[in-house]
Amino acid sequence: EPGILHAAHQNILYVDEVNLLDDHIVDILLDVAAMGVNTVEREGVSHSHPSRFILVGTMNPEEGDLRPQLLDRFGLSVMVYGEQDPAQRMEVIKRRLAFGDNPAEFVETYKESERALHDRLLEARKLLPTIIPSDDILLKIASISVGVGVDGHRPDITMMHTARAHAAFHGRSQIIDDDIKVAARLTLKHRMRRLPFEEQGHDEDRIDTVVSAVIEG
Repeated sequence: EPGILHAAHQNILYVDEVNLLDDHIVDILLDVAAMGVNTVEREGVSHSHPSRFILVGTMNPEEGDLRPQLLDRFGLSVMVYGEQDPAQRMEVIKRRLAFGDNPAEFVETYKESERALHDRLLEARKLLPTIIPSDDILLKIASISVGVGVDGHRPDITMMHTARAHAAFHGRSQIIDDDIKVAARLTLKHRMRRLPFEEQGHDEDRIDTVVSAVIEG
């Protein structure tokens, strides 16, 4: 019977608490992510099928780290924090109550804004292929990766794709420095080597310092 990796082909594979996965499952994910093909061998039967997917994972860093090999497979990372503004927390409560009372009406309330975002994404998709990074942009991206001290070339390539996407989303036909700044934070933070007992917040400071030096220099 087809498994999860078969169903995930050309789709999204979401893994909660990805840092708690067993090592043999991590090894399978690494192989499939690299090859785009999943091979299953059981009792003399061998079967292969395509499996290309977008990998989305969540984790609590306090519960353990993620293996570097798998960590590098995540192109972007964001930190999620609880809302600390009382007014915003109140809004969360109100929206949750509204959804619970009438889900259909709640969805209808945000239908227009969701459609506007959908249309904006479609326009960005059309614009994306026309955005060709200049040598100056590529040199800045490469210099940032070197300055931060990340391994391999995947961070550079991911940063370039992210900067292009960010520019397209904002309707620009060229990449600007602000696109690089956003891309650097999203791309590099989880790939940086952290010193023992070093707080995660220092990662963004180091990235911002390097980015400013490269762009302003």
